Amino acid sequence: MDNVAFQCEFFQPLQEIRGNKEYADYLEMVRSIDKIICASGMDLAFGNSLVERKRASQKGKKLKASQIAKLTRTGVTAYRCAVLKVLTGRSFRELSVLIAESLLLQWFCRLDNFDGAPKIPTKSTLQRYEKMFDSEFVESRVLELTRLVLGEDGAQLVGRILDSKDVFIDGTCVKARMHFPVDWILLKDCAWTVVKAISLARKHGMRHRIKPPEKFLSELNAICMSIASLSKNRRKVVEKKREFRKLKSLCKVIAAHGERYLSLLRNDWSSTDLSEAEAKLVADRLDKMLTLLPVAMRQAHSRMITGKQIPNEEKLLSVYHENVNVINRGKASGNVEFGNVLFIAEQSDGLILDWKLYDGNVKDPAGTKDSIKRLVAEYDVESLAGDRGCQSKTNDKILRDKGIYNALAPRNPLEFAEKMMEERFKRLQKRRGQTEGRIGILKNTILDGSLYERDFAGRELKMAWAILTHNLWVLARIKAAESKLKNAA
Repeated sequence: MDNVAFQCEFFQPLQEIRGNKEYADYLEMVRSIDKIICASGMDLAFGNSLVERKRASQKGKKLKASQIAKLTRTGVTAYRCAVLKVLTGRSFRELSVLIAESLLLQWFCRLDNFDGAPKIPTKSTLQRYEKMFDSEFVESRVLELTRLVLGEDGAQLVGRILDSKDVFIDGTCVKARMHFPVDWILLKDCAWTVVKAISLARKHGMRHRIKPPEKFLSELNAICMSIASLSKNRRKVVEKKREFRKLKSLCKVIAAHGERYLSLLRNDWSSTDLSEAEAKLVADRLDKMLTLLPVAMRQAHSRMITGKQIPNEEKLLSVYHENVNVINRGKASGNVEFGNVLFIAEQSDGLILDWKLYDGNVKDPAGTKDSIKRLVAEYDVESLAGDRGCQSKTNDKILRDKGIYNALAPRNPLEFAEKMMEERFKRLQKRRGQTEGRIGILKNTILDGSLYERDFAGRELKMAWAILTHNLWVLARIKAAESKLKNAA
């Protein structure tokens, strides 16, 4: 990273709060994270990235010092706001208000408030900040941070030396925020979205012969309520098929109207009060739904009329979310889950060293194999522990060839009982149970239970920010614990 000129602003002093342990712990955590960020220079790396991006777009023109300073400040604020978004778990709107109310968060985000009139980023600005960098760049920053804390400078950052000798791996399903994929409801979703897009176009001045779109919504709702009612009675199969055919006929009429409005939006958008970008957004939404509607219709017809089963890899699970898979986890909460497979590998202190969010349905042994290759390339690993799902003959061979102690639980119960006689294996397997808790923290606390982004690239970016924030949080806790021990001594 090149040296960049960055001058910190003056900030108003923080209000002293007495007798509140919860706020004191929160204040200590925020300050610890800030110290780690400053010592590692991570925020400046994001600012430098914006400067380099601007230089590349200038085609050889030299940037002014004021431009470099402004871009650096924007990158620093964007990075800190994105971390704060994941750390607080608030929406963009709520976070914007929270920053405006809190001098502590204004200081953390490096917002100039010395004159008493800070410029607080709005919800739209906060969203742009989060998407200002791609997942590959954020992942590289996570890797650089882990290298730093596991190296010689780690003791200065967190108060003690961390290592990557013992690694613990596990996989999970990160659920997509979607309803259960009932076939005829997917068909209704497509038609409903098409009608809503038509209503939006008409609201902004586009006209074509059509009955009031609200009547289509009312008819869709009535037919779907009828199908839902008939689904409770297995004897009324004929009536249910009759209602489904009504739904198909209505969807075909809606699709025809959607095609006409799509053509108008693309060729005559200037007749509306929409901008070209807004018209394109509505047109893309229409185009996507009109493309998926025949697919949803064929799938629903196959299941409800002919009774044929469709392989999981060919199923349409959501008309809004891309790259969603049927994950068979066999959990007590449900036999299957809908989302993406996530593999994480942590070291003994809870720092996540490696992770991978897959767009396809990857089995545990294959995910473990990929993770081993990445771990060996970046870290000094002496042992690897995982549950029965991670173990396979291929993985055993890879670990043996790399000279890494194999603490993956064997699938054979007799072999597992024999391995449990080894003290090292027993200790690592006992510690491996905490990885389940690590996954729970990442999914339910950091990510709030699911990934609401509809495209896979957005989910990858959200996961990268979540891992980065999680590691900062873990390092801040270690730093705070070491400070308490030092003060107690």
